[in-house]
Amino acid sequence: MPDSAPYSCQADKGPYREVQIKVDGQLAGIAGPFPNVWTGGWSNPFLWYVVPAPRAFDVKPIEYDLTPFAGLLNDGRPHHIDVSVVGVPEGQSGWSAPVNVLVWQDAQRAHVTGKLTLDKAGELANSSTYTPGSEERVDTEAGHRLTTAGYVDTSHGLVRTTVDRTLANTSVHRWTDGENMDGLDATWTDDESVTVAGWGPARTTATHRTYTMNGATTIGTDDRLRTVLTLGDRAAVVDTRDGRRTGWSRLDDTYRGDATYTLNVPRDQRHAVGTSSERYRLYGSGGCHDRSLATAQGVLTEDRSGC
Repeated sequence: MPDSAPYSCQADKGPYREVQIKVDGQLAGIAGPFPNVWTGGWSNPFLWYVVPAPRAFDVKPIEYDLTPFAGLLNDGRPHHIDVSVVGVPEGQSGWSAPVNVLVWQDAQRAHVTGKLTLDKAGELANSSTYTPGSEERVDTEAGHRLTTAGYVDTSHGLVRTTVDRTLANTSVHRWTDGENMDGLDATWTDDESVTVAGWGPARTTATHRTYTMNGATTIGTDDRLRTVLTLGDRAAVVDTRDGRRTGWSRLDDTYRGDATYTLNVPRDQRHAVGTSSERYRLYGSGGCHDRSLATAQGVLTEDRSGC
């Protein structure tokens, strides 16, 4: 929460996070991080008996297409690639950002030259508004856009690449006195379009990513803690060539959980109850995969495949 809000976890720039890549201090890529929830998250480990949250055991790397910078990075001079997270003070624990650089070589040319022709960043929007009351509330609206373009002179001739990425985040965080009710309804989008023009017709890959988190934790007068939570991981990808669609895919991974236990007692007296379900669907021009799981009190009650 921003400093103005009476909440136990504060940050002077609010809750918005964005992972940025810079080349020699110049903004080269932006991305929205996935809101990972680990097996114990949301104050309730019984949510995850036995289905974990999406990506809890499959932490995917964030990928940036730096092809517009290829000519600069291949000029024989040293360059500095830096990773930073908007809203996180430098040196703060909790974020790890190791970097791998993936390079494709031109098999028929020893040295490929090129040039960055466009690096245009929109203004970073980041607004958190605190509204006091019997139910405290913080509304966040944030977003950013970056467009880069460049060319490389390959053995096939000039190849021009344009990368456009647009991020957005909206969230409503509500809580009561003592945080005995604490809820969040948030959506993050990360839209990316990569167009390559050179030999043959122009090819574009457009990816629309959406992450959602909607839940609340409440503590009753009997010290029963209950968490109800829905998480979503969605992506739509469309490949086009010369304006015609050549391939597509859709991902929809949705988790739902509801778990309750008693606080401040030994583990064997918590009397935990919980149900959860997850449906993972990936379908498109390459085929289909559809799997649904459900649990109750830590026991798998459903395992169904579709398509």
